[in-house]
Amino acid sequence: MTWRRGCPSESSITQRGRRNGNAVVLIIINQASNMEERRNLELQRHRDQKEEEEEEEEIVCLDESFFINDDYQLTDFTFGSQRIQLYCLHSASTDFDLTGQLVWPGAMLLNDYLSKNVGMLQGHSVIELGSGVGITGILCSRFCHKFVLTDHNDEVLKIIKKNIKLHSCSENTSPTSHGLVSEKLDWGNKDHINEILQKHPGGFDFILGADIYIHNIFNPTFIILKNYA
Repeated sequence: MTWRRGCPSESSITQRGRRNGNAVVLIIINQASNMEERRNLELQRHRDQKEEEEEEEEIVCLDESFFINDDYQLTDFTFGSQRIQLYCLHSASTDFDLTGQLVWPGAMLLNDYLSKNVGMLQGHSVIELGSGVGITGILCSRFCHKFVLTDHNDEVLKIIKKNIKLHSCSENTSPTSHGLVSEKLDWGNKDHINEILQKHPGGFDFILGADIYIHNIFNPTFIILKNYA
């Protein structure tokens, strides 16, 4: 078998023939076309590289605090005969994970119910899941023995502590209220759960929560309820 190679200027052709009983395979490669393709690929590579460099130059690194809205406003709430003042946002944050900076409708409904049934809380220990700004804890602490507010977000815990401090200076604080504290609790985090149980070995009589149900984290929530019950 004999191989021959030719280089015409325009087209690529493969030919087969016979000479003296031997097969002849003629492979013709269009070098001009191949060179043009290489040039195009090289130009495209340079364009891509330039675009990548421009994109890198346009990248701006912003501190996490840029996305945090802490423009809290002192707001009045009334539930029956109970008046509460606390700091909260009046509009949503840019971060979905900071929804706890707002007072949600579910918390308003829960507080309305509790304000009409204060006897059920009298002298009891309570823990709340997803406390947000702490509006339920502040109300309940006027009647119960101890109230533990929990949240997993550090920024939300800051506003909870700020409202606890505001409440501790309030003239409406009940002399029978012996504890209003905040604890970090990421649902399903056993270390957080154990730490809370160590600090409060007596457990809790009530577990409260409002606007906290999310389908894909229902099981961790159930585990928490089982531990505290």
